[in-house]
Amino acid sequence: MNPYVIARKVIQTVVLAILIAVILYVVFRLMPGNPAELILFGAKTHGASSQKLLQIETQLGLAGGKWNPVNFYIYMKDMFTFNFGYDYFEGIPVWNIIEGALPYTFLLFGTAAVLSFAIGIPLGVLTSWVRQTKKEAGLLGTANVLNAIPFFVLAIWLVIYFTALRPIFPISELQMKLYWLWTDPLKLAYYLFLPVTSLIVIEGAAHLLTTRAAMVGVLGEDYITTARAKGVSEGNVMFHHSARNAMIPVSTRMALEFALLMSGAVIVEDIFSYPGIGHLLYQATLTLDYTLSEGALFLISLVTILTYMSVDFIHAWLDPRIRL
Repeated sequence: MNPYVIARKVIQTVVLAILIAVILYVVFRLMPGNPAELILFGAKTHGASSQKLLQIETQLGLAGGKWNPVNFYIYMKDMFTFNFGYDYFEGIPVWNIIEGALPYTFLLFGTAAVLSFAIGIPLGVLTSWVRQTKKEAGLLGTANVLNAIPFFVLAIWLVIYFTALRPIFPISELQMKLYWLWTDPLKLAYYLFLPVTSLIVIEGAAHLLTTRAAMVGVLGEDYITTARAKGVSEGNVMFHHSARNAMIPVSTRMALEFALLMSGAVIVEDIFSYPGIGHLLYQATLTLDYTLSEGALFLISLVTILTYMSVDFIHAWLDPRIRL
């Protein structure tokens, strides 16, 4: 691959990351209220000094006003060195809080992504294989219905049915421990079942539809007709000749899924009280926790745009005709 093309793509990614950091700075400072006053509210009733308030405003990057250019420079430097500051609500550095939540989020995302791929892609290939049959109609109809359901609707329904009407699974996932992955994987699977199900059902249906559409398009190509004319078996045509080229739009969908899972997990994690970064971000936003909200959102955005950059390179590898 051309190194200049790679450099151009990396530069575009860096510029996008800078724009995201600037947007986060502006959005959070447009929010009403002063987090420093919120932190000191209880102390102020007992005669807290303005010096203490100024100290906290300095730590939060609010000293001299929300739009102080010096604070903006410090903010940008801190974002790209992952020095997200100190969280007064928890009493520890922001990175320590995020670091504790990230493994849970990656566990949820990783499990949901792998299972949705494993379910949706083979079913999409199968659906393209049984075209113009009742099986195809049934699979497509079910996938379209499931794909139209928002994450939070399915999550709420699962909570109501499996924790209230039929109390089979736990109401809150906050008791879940990551070390169960080695010590008690069945117990971990028990706690993960509902949040993972709420993600893989919808995403699996989306993968089915994407894969089926890609396979149908590829199966109409001339080289597929030639392969069949040469006597190549249908299984070979489907999996060897068609599947690789069909993976290009599917890989795009994988990147889109990551962004969708990120946005959906903020709500899903909060509904299930799952101890991931989505639940953390929701709680931080409600309490005007500037440093934690900015750090969590920036990290989520950064991982998402890096994923999209990786997908561009994967496209070029899958199909040499593609040039970035």
